[in-house]
Amino acid sequence: MLNMKKESSPQLENLMRRGQVYCRRGEYRAAIEVFSAAIDLAPTDPELYYQRGNALVATERYTEAIADFSQAIALRPDYADAYHNRATAFADVGDLDAALADYTQAIQLNPTDPDPVNGRAAIYSRQKNFVAAFADYDTAVQLAPNTFRVYFNRANAHSALNQHHAAIADYSHALRINPFHVRAYLYRAMSYEALGQLREAIDDLTTALRLQPTAMEAFWPRARLHSELGQHLQAIADYTWLIKLDPQPADAYKLRGVEYAQLQDHDKAIADFTHAISLEPTDASLRFNRGLSYLRLHQFAAAIDDFTEAIRLAPEDSAAYVQRGYAHHECHDDARAQADFTQALTLNPHNARAYFGRALTYRRQGRWALALADISAAIERNPHWPAAYNLRGTIHHRLGNWDAAFADHLKAHAMTPDDAVTLNHLAWLHATCPRDDLRDGHAALREALHACELTEYAIASYVDTLAAAYAELGRYDDAIKWQLKALDRAAESAPADYQSRLDLYRQCQPYRECPPLPPEPPASTPEQTAPPNPQ
Repeated sequence: MLNMKKESSPQLENLMRRGQVYCRRGEYRAAIEVFSAAIDLAPTDPELYYQRGNALVATERYTEAIADFSQAIALRPDYADAYHNRATAFADVGDLDAALADYTQAIQLNPTDPDPVNGRAAIYSRQKNFVAAFADYDTAVQLAPNTFRVYFNRANAHSALNQHHAAIADYSHALRINPFHVRAYLYRAMSYEALGQLREAIDDLTTALRLQPTAMEAFWPRARLHSELGQHLQAIADYTWLIKLDPQPADAYKLRGVEYAQLQDHDKAIADFTHAISLEPTDASLRFNRGLSYLRLHQFAAAIDDFTEAIRLAPEDSAAYVQRGYAHHECHDDARAQADFTQALTLNPHNARAYFGRALTYRRQGRWALALADISAAIERNPHWPAAYNLRGTIHHRLGNWDAAFADHLKAHAMTPDDAVTLNHLAWLHATCPRDDLRDGHAALREALHACELTEYAIASYVDTLAAAYAELGRYDDAIKWQLKALDRAAESAPADYQSRLDLYRQCQPYRECPPLPPEPPASTPEQTAPPNPQ
């Protein structure tokens, strides 16, 4: 409020009132012109410099504002508000020492005003002097216990120190005073997330969006948190809003593509990755992610092209070599697959997936010792990977290492007791192992039934295992019945041994495994493969 002097002329009073009106309307440029005209009439009035300084701050003309506040102080050395506002302008231009000095002077001139105390606390926080900051915040709370910005700023200081419980308490207090402050909800959401309270964080971000429906800074973290919770449709909805609000950045398309891929909707994922590539053609991750989706769709040539381009853009990243190796493996190009897995391991010797993949190619080539060495290396690097134990179990199986085969499949089963692949491996061994001490027809039947139930009896090899389990128990009628179903499900792709096992069951004989040990080709340099899973 202006302190108009009694001797002010009507013209000066009119200018001052007009300047105030312009400020209330947010028309700061007009206010600056009017206050400048007033200063021409009364160049020694500190109030006019103070008011023009405030309007200059509102237009981010901080250097000019500081000059006006300084002139106001020169004309009135005890002008506490001018010190306070000059301190704020100094803070805006990053001159924290000058800001600290001005806030301190304002406090000395008016020690009951909470604003400079709160402002000085914020400066102390920016300088990482949190002891002094919290002392000032506590003083400000005593001076003005119902002031939003004091609790809000103190919450920010607690958050900076990772004191998130205290931060949430202060943000909550601030929001009780002003429940419409968007940033308070955004910042409290960050503290909730830091504490692992993701649903509470989402609730705060949702409230922020109700208050400000176009707040992109709320959509981004909410989409990410939805994704972390496996709420992929909700994440897609948020990324879609971000694209509507700003269709230019590639990140929203990329991340929405990842969410579509999580839902196995790879056509939509590819469309989003393709659009993102048009916006950011040198981003290797976009080619990599699109390659993964092509791989899932068995479009191997397109996948190889994308992984090749990802390698060109980021030649030191082993992940693209691994995935291109999987694509080559699916195309039965073992030489190229092994070369890619080996290059991946050159770049990253700890890449378990590269060892896994190379083991797959060696297994297909019958190079059992190399396959066993690589899959063991994969397990050493990732001892919590059921698929790796199952692969090593199948290699031990082919080598006739029955105890080791059982041990690996049981390890996988302990990690994923409802995994149909693992159950089928165990059931087959329990039903067909040539060692009497390891066979267990009842366990085989239990495991085979569970695998078939999980897959709705749709997989021919699992039904084949179920028939073997019945045969091991001497229930040959059931064995014949299910072996016929296995042949029916496999149709023209049925292996020859499906029919030979049926013949055995008709002769009331169980099936016994007796895998040959084919000679290995001479060992060369180590090489291996793995399933097409994202890194």
